[in-house]
Amino acid sequence: MTDPAEKIDTPLEDAPLQGVLAHVLSEMDGADSNLRDIIVSMGHRAFGPVMVLCGLFLMTPLGIIPGLPAAFGLINIAFAVQLLARRPYPWVPNILAKVRVPYARVSTVHAKVSPWLAKIDNVISPRLPWATEGVMLVLTALVAILLSTAMVPLGLIPFGVVPAAAILGLMGLALIARDGVLMLIALSVSLGLFGWLFSIVV
Repeated sequence: MTDPAEKIDTPLEDAPLQGVLAHVLSEMDGADSNLRDIIVSMGHRAFGPVMVLCGLFLMTPLGIIPGLPAAFGLINIAFAVQLLARRPYPWVPNILAKVRVPYARVSTVHAKVSPWLAKIDNVISPRLPWATEGVMLVLTALVAILLSTAMVPLGLIPFGVVPAAAILGLMGLALIARDGVLMLIALSVSLGLFGWLFSIVV
């Protein structure tokens, strides 16, 4: 297999969102795959793409597949904890090899959302890099853990995970593009979501 870092560097730098899905389709090579192989293929740059990938999948009809919201939530927690620990390379549990990713669905999703992703990629760029590194990474990891935990109960509601997934996707995109403005927006929106969830529980 080609070095994952080499395969994904250029697409992510030129078009972060389109690059993630393009990389996934390239790795699947026309056949169904599993989450572990896809994540491993991204190498040391997996933290941001994993958040974007999980967010994108859960904002599509893939998000209503029984068990997938909880699985993606656990994946995000596992990676957020590693981000919190400042690991340079993510550890991927073998159990993710059991979570199948159908090529046909991913290809359909890619075709439908690519025009929208292209528009988003055109407006993001490295800005306020301090908001995507250092202590901000700790805050990002903590928020990601809380959002991912909320996905388990939200997964019981059709498309209930969409708000949390969207925020996770924005944070992952901010990490990939080193866009601090986008990160601050995502963190601010997460406060609104947490407030809404708290009001429901209370």
